[in-house]
Amino acid sequence: MVKRFTVNEPLLNVGCTLGEGCVWDTRKQRLYFVDIDQNKIYTYEPSSGIHGYQTFSNKIGSISTVEDGTGLIVDIDTGFAFVPFETSLPFPPDNSQKELQHVPIDIALNKEEKRFNEGTTDPAGRFLSGTMGMDIGTFDGRMFALQPRKDGTGLEAPLILDGITCTNGMGWSQDGKTMYFSDSWLREIAVFDYDLENGKMSNRRLFSKLDESYGWPDGMCTDAEGGIWSARWQNGTVIRLTPEGEIDVVIEFPKAWHMTCCIFGGPNLDELYVTTASSDYIGEDLPERSDGGHLFVVKGLGYKGVERNRFRGSVAQ
Repeated sequence: MVKRFTVNEPLLNVGCTLGEGCVWDTRKQRLYFVDIDQNKIYTYEPSSGIHGYQTFSNKIGSISTVEDGTGLIVDIDTGFAFVPFETSLPFPPDNSQKELQHVPIDIALNKEEKRFNEGTTDPAGRFLSGTMGMDIGTFDGRMFALQPRKDGTGLEAPLILDGITCTNGMGWSQDGKTMYFSDSWLREIAVFDYDLENGKMSNRRLFSKLDESYGWPDGMCTDAEGGIWSARWQNGTVIRLTPEGEIDVVIEFPKAWHMTCCIFGGPNLDELYVTTASSDYIGEDLPERSDGGHLFVVKGLGYKGVERNRFRGSVAQ
């Protein structure tokens, strides 16, 4: 039986154009998320209720905490950058524009690629991030893995996957041997065998492909029972897929339309935070969606998330 929940009110009225990339920091008990189109990183601390943002010099697609605790690794429109807590992400934020510390790795996007769109850190500490094509339906996206060089001389970002339509949510099984990947314009969540030691993906196969009534798969996270939580673009829902790919939870957001990313947070990792977008509303006779762009939280789901992996490379300058 499918469990259904309805969330009528946002947690924070932040008005993002393209909210995305939510990550829960278990050490600081804070949520970070981005507004890609407004070049912002938001910080929210539930225990105090304090929240705010910093504006940066580039579009930021997604973020990951860093193992050494110095800041965040991010993908930007053209590559990778580092956001140090000490100078670039003070708390509470002061809202002044900051320059990003670019990671000195040269990745030349093809003319068919629009920008980097989504990234997640694997269980070995690599930050996997991929691009999206210029036009819906094209297969021009690629994915790179930011990781330490094996000889200890800095970082590298080898190409690990191409032929992507639009890179989106990723996650791994508890043993790290299975990787899930949302290829949005195919409406598909794929699954790969994953070589954790070498960061190699192989044996791509279909995990979930739903019809138009479920929109497009966007960001995702996993829970402690192996479930996949998928935010659905152009649908106003977040769904849970069992390890067998069956829908068993549907969360409806009647006043939001583009659900972009979700992550479990809170002291017990049992509260689901959901980002949304207010942009790109298309079609006729759309329902009233005045809360698009705000941040939501869903409590009482009865599931517990797993901690997001941290980037293990050295990026502080």
